[in-house]
Amino acid sequence: MIRYIQGNGILHRAHPFTPFTLAGAVVVLAFALPAPIGPLVLCSLMILLPVIEGVGVIVRTAGLLALPFWIFLFGIHGWLGGDPLTALKVAARLTSLIFVFLTVVVSVHPGRFVDALVARGVPFSLVYLLSATLQAVPRLGRRAETILDAQRCRGLRVRGSPLRRARALVPLALPLVLGSLAEVDERSVALEVRGAGSTARPTPLDPPPDTPYDRIARWGLAALVALALVLRIAL
Repeated sequence: MIRYIQGNGILHRAHPFTPFTLAGAVVVLAFALPAPIGPLVLCSLMILLPVIEGVGVIVRTAGLLALPFWIFLFGIHGWLGGDPLTALKVAARLTSLIFVFLTVVVSVHPGRFVDALVARGVPFSLVYLLSATLQAVPRLGRRAETILDAQRCRGLRVRGSPLRRARALVPLALPLVLGSLAEVDERSVALEVRGAGSTARPTPLDPPPDTPYDRIARWGLAALVALALVLRIAL
């Protein structure tokens, strides 16, 4: 399950905007760098990024997400008579994006990201939308684990033949869906009580410091992207 992982890496300590700037830069660089060497080097760096950051546990998950793209692309461009270099560069680009975004998601605490947005004057509705999106998968994962444990205690068998597993989906999925709908109603009431529709600017509880190192890193990434784009157009 992809969720925030506590740590003391560079991305963990950085201002939340810096890791997301890195992710945006990687998106541009993956397509701006000359292929196939550029995407392959970038892919190698992104695979090392979670290890350096101390969240190497996601390498297996990210690799499993990227593996189908490699199989499909080499099946189309390799075994069926296409260009293997095309498969290589496209797969490297997609792998870079998968690794960098998963690394950023598990390294940036949603609360710090929300406080950073509020401190910059971003409207509350947009802040809530972004924070709810970041927390949706981990929250559903925790709820699913709770439901699974409860159903197992009641004698539900989730292992065995494919037919047995398919039958187990209903008692697992139905409480998950109903619980999620109930949570949406509870959150809407809580937001209304807290004045979510008010035009007043909320005050961040603990805004993360935006250090000179963060600003230098973001401007450096922007400069690197601009240079890559200029070279791409010139060459």
